[in-house]
Amino acid sequence: MPVVRTLLPRILGLIGIDDVDRLRDVLFNLKCETEIEEDGTIAIEVQSDRIDMFSTEGIAYAARLYLGLEKPKMFNVTSIDFDVYVEPPIKRPYIAIAAVRNVEMDEYILKELIEFQERLHTTFGRNRRKVAIGIHDLDKLPSKTLRYLYVDIDREKMIPLHTSEVMTIREVLNRLDQGKLYGDISLDGNMHPAIFSGNEIISLPPVINSDITRLEPSTRNILIDVTGIDINAIKIVLNAIIHSLVFYGGSIIGARIIYPNYTDYTPDLTWRKRSVDTEYASMWLGIEKKEIILKARDALTRMGYIVEKIDETSIDVLVPPYRADILHQVDIVEDIAIGIGYDALGIEAIPPVYRYGVDRYRVVSNIVRDVLIGLGYTEINTLTILPSKILDLIQQGEYLRIVNPISSEIDAIRNSMVASILLVLRESQHTPLPIKIFEVGEVVTKCLECYNRWRNEFRCVFALMDSEIRFEEIHADLFAVLRELGIERNISIHSCSNPIYISGRCGCIEMNNRVIGVFGEVNPEILEKLGIEYPIAIVELYLEPIIDVLYGK
Repeated sequence: MPVVRTLLPRILGLIGIDDVDRLRDVLFNLKCETEIEEDGTIAIEVQSDRIDMFSTEGIAYAARLYLGLEKPKMFNVTSIDFDVYVEPPIKRPYIAIAAVRNVEMDEYILKELIEFQERLHTTFGRNRRKVAIGIHDLDKLPSKTLRYLYVDIDREKMIPLHTSEVMTIREVLNRLDQGKLYGDISLDGNMHPAIFSGNEIISLPPVINSDITRLEPSTRNILIDVTGIDINAIKIVLNAIIHSLVFYGGSIIGARIIYPNYTDYTPDLTWRKRSVDTEYASMWLGIEKKEIILKARDALTRMGYIVEKIDETSIDVLVPPYRADILHQVDIVEDIAIGIGYDALGIEAIPPVYRYGVDRYRVVSNIVRDVLIGLGYTEINTLTILPSKILDLIQQGEYLRIVNPISSEIDAIRNSMVASILLVLRESQHTPLPIKIFEVGEVVTKCLECYNRWRNEFRCVFALMDSEIRFEEIHADLFAVLRELGIERNISIHSCSNPIYISGRCGCIEMNNRVIGVFGEVNPEILEKLGIEYPIAIVELYLEPIIDVLYGK
């Protein structure tokens, strides 16, 4: 998670409070962790999708809204002062430009602005591959007519930031640390993207800016360029930077972006219209619709939205242009919960589909862990993503496949924990036998009644691999877990069929006429295809129905 460090008096002053405990509380409610350090600074860990809170000013604005010290406000572009002519570089085709005048700046604020830029680069910008940002002193700009295009790295020259030497682009890429780190991202043969102001290169995205437009503590007018491979991403990053800069006031200057076949205007500060189904919000928050109608307006206002309408049918809102994390109505519902306060919702406010709650899951999973560790099992922790070929092999039903995965080894989301534990056992065959391992975690399974047809499900899996497998041993360990959970007497086991297990050596675990798990000896044909030389017995328990029984659902 990104960590914003600033002086404690500074963040208190920007918010307009003087109570450290109050500061901690409001930031905790905004899903931030805080730590006050001995040198008088505060470290604030923010959510990675809240790019508007990657700066001290963004955090302060969110806190002021939450405390009711400020109302959401819209900003407008004062004028369009820049023409940007684009010949789209194939590897980095999009650009957004804007400027903010009359920015409050000093040496410390400048340092924080550069740190903000780097947080955006490393997280949302994916180390500059998706989005890269250049920040310039507007008053040093040679011309307000800009060009963004490929240049020949041997012909064009620039003065890189913090140097006084004129270099060819090739020299910049080969000699400077920034060039060595980021030079290959957008390099296309002998060509590289560059931004010209007049006849001068002011930026070599995503590598480095020119020293010509270097920021200084005395800078008051700032130009921002954002380039990347995703037009929506670069626009929302630009908005997040503007949002931070205008905290102190100032005017926003826009640009006309002239592509070969169309013209765009940036920044786009339009607030996006979104609608939430009131019944949906009631179900997810576990409170009556009348209470939603009563409380949602204030809650959403505290989270920065402008609420247009609330009634029995829908909640219509305007989403701030700097919020990159609002993708679905469930994100707005979460903000309603944050705005109301989870403490105010209460434990019984958890929606029925999650009635067991995180605390109940933790209690049950800890019992399972303690028992299995006591029985000699070692806990593992694997990823929920894995190769689809493994899921196809074990045939445990439909699963989610990832579109455009970066590797065939991480192109699916598991619908059974059996696949994960088999992969670990395959890589552990060199260790002394027997091998006894377990994992408690989540899978994603088909759910026809769920709003998106899929749901997360908590499970536990444990396995035994040895030169010879005694079915009774894994069976005894299973009943030790069930006994410690206090449900042993409610359990029945029936012979059943499952593609992964040997026919006749597989059992379905039932409780109150509901299947809560499957166990058995793994089919040798599957082991052979996976390259596993030893027999394996596995138990997979479904924790949610167990929790439902234990907590009286």
